Amino acid sequence: MNARQPIALAQGKRREQSLAPPRRRFRFRREYYGLLFVLPAMLFFLIFSIYPMFSGLYYSLTRFTLLKPPVFVGLDNFTKLLADKQFQNAALVTFAFVVGTTVPQWILSLGLALLFRGNFRFKQAYKVLFFTPALLSGVVVSLVWKLLFDPRGLINVLIEPLAGTREVFWLGTSALAPYALMIVANWAEFGYLMLIWLAGLVSIPREFYDAAAIDGANRWQNFRHITLPLLKPTTVFVMVTTLIGTFQAFNLQFVMTEGGPKDSTTTMALLVYKNGFQYFKMGEAAAISVFMFLIIITITLLQVRIMRAEEVSYS
Repeated sequence: MNARQPIALAQGKRREQSLAPPRRRFRFRREYYGLLFVLPAMLFFLIFSIYPMFSGLYYSLTRFTLLKPPVFVGLDNFTKLLADKQFQNAALVTFAFVVGTTVPQWILSLGLALLFRGNFRFKQAYKVLFFTPALLSGVVVSLVWKLLFDPRGLINVLIEPLAGTREVFWLGTSALAPYALMIVANWAEFGYLMLIWLAGLVSIPREFYDAAAIDGANRWQNFRHITLPLLKPTTVFVMVTTLIGTFQAFNLQFVMTEGGPKDSTTTMALLVYKNGFQYFKMGEAAAISVFMFLIIITITLLQVRIMRAEEVSYS
């Protein structure tokens, strides 16, 4: 063995030991700086999402009126809700609004997406026209449609030859006000859903339709056996987002009718506002919010499970 080799090996080991600590420090600093960049978003999420959720769950188990400290009462607020006629009415109004808005939105937006998948003149202009309502604020939409539904508004002028009378109190009649709000909600959302359906339709490979055409399949068979099965991920997204949004309906009811007439348009979200900021019953308001959360999460999980089961059986 050469006499210089042990000396060289010892120098190499000392060099490695001298280089190791800076590398570890650099690695630590890199992870530390990455945490600093993410920390503002984490704090924002903790303060404005996690903390309100757990505090709302706590207040739902208390009697809290903003004038006195909260007193723990357990499930007393939830048992009172089940026997409260105003809450029962709000639940029925909410479910009716959900059915009257989501189902027409799904059908109408999917039909328009199928139409826009073809080629025709001014296609992009019509697409922008249908999508424009989704760009408007919910409060602005509510105010404009409130003027249109006025007894002397444009809608009554247009339907006067059919109805035989000019003054129809759309928002002042408990039988008509819920349907008026459903019309506005469908008009405001179907353009946005149309683009989502259209994105799902564009992602379907054209080869499937070419193969079906060789087998002699018609349009209905293509839609049933190719389009609908391959649109299942889009369908789950559309159904979940629309159901969550409609269960939390508030803007239209608050601006256009304030829940009236005779609580015919008082949804659960609006009832949360009334209990919390008009009656100062924070415990009851938090209990309604928790009840809404349980309903939404249950329906969402059921939808996802059903769609996954159908996807497995299809494959």
